[in-house]
Amino acid sequence: MAQARLDTVARILKGFIAMVLLTLILMMAAALAAVYLQLSDNAIRWINQIIKVLSILFGVRITVGRGGENGFITGVVLAVIYMVAGYALYLVLGGNVFNAADMLGEILIGAAVGGAAGAVLANMKPSKKRRKH
Repeated sequence: MAQARLDTVARILKGFIAMVLLTLILMMAAALAAVYLQLSDNAIRWINQIIKVLSILFGVRITVGRGGENGFITGVVLAVIYMVAGYALYLVLGGNVFNAADMLGEILIGAAVGGAAGAVLANMKPSKKRRKH
């Protein structure tokens, strides 16, 4: 039982690291695009939302995998950790104070995306390479 919990934590950590790395890569690309294409603030906000969704999908894919177990709850937990960590980092780096309702709304949307992705992945036929956890 304890080993299963450690395996779950390790998978979630692996997925979280994958999410963070993808976010960093996409944010660097978005920053270059914003500078060279002179994107509007509205466009940058949309790009930021797309990056969050793509990162959540990628992290859940890494964590749950095709035919994985507990996909819904794993996806929700992973997405909430990612979103809360993002807001915490934003505040630590001196970001402006934001509306708590907006923050909660984004966290819930992230959780919904993560849960849906996890549920879909868990119900897909496992790939031949997939090993049991």
